[in-house]
Amino acid sequence: MSKKSEVQPEGRVTIGKIVGVHGVGGTMLILPLTDYPERFFKMKKLTLEKPGVPSQTVNVKSIFPYEGKDTLFLRLENVTDRTSAEAFRGSVITVSKEERIGLSDDEYWIDDIIGIRVLDSASRRELGILEEVMQTGSNDVYLVRTAEGQLKPIPALAEAIISVDTEEGIMLTAVPEGLWD
Repeated sequence: MSKKSEVQPEGRVTIGKIVGVHGVGGTMLILPLTDYPERFFKMKKLTLEKPGVPSQTVNVKSIFPYEGKDTLFLRLENVTDRTSAEAFRGSVITVSKEERIGLSDDEYWIDDIIGIRVLDSASRRELGILEEVMQTGSNDVYLVRTAEGQLKPIPALAEAIISVDTEEGIMLTAVPEGLWD
C-alpha cells in the first residue's frame, strides 16, 4: 500500500495546507494532506512554505479538530486577528523526509516509488516504469508506462506486488493473468 507524500523543494514533504481563516481572533483552518492527520496534535512548531515568500517556522498555540469537517483549527502564537491570519492563507505545511511517519514493511511513500523500474518476477523482464499511483479507496492501482508508451495498471495487492526495493529502484510483480492482454 502506498501513502501520500508530496515532495517540495529541498526534499521537504507537504502534510497540510492553510485554506482559510475562522472568526476574527486569528484562528486558521488546516486541510490535512497526509494519511496521518493526527500527527498535527503533537506539533509545537510548523514550517510554512508559500510561493514567493521565504519559508518560516511558526510556534503553535493550539491545533484541534473542526468537528464534522475535514479540516483542523490552528492558532499560532502572535497571530491574534483575522488580518494577520489571512497572510498565512495558501501556505503549505511541510516536514523533512526524516520527519515523516514510519511505515510498515508493506507500505511505501508514493514519491519513493514513482519512477521505479517494474519487472516481471518470474522472467525478470522489464515491464516498464511506475509513473502514477491511483488511490481508489479499496486498493491503490499502480500505472506502469511500458516501452511501447502504453499506461497499464497493476493492482497494489500482495498477490500482484511481490517485492519493492526503493534503494535499487526495482519492483517485482506478477501481473494478474489476462490483465494486460
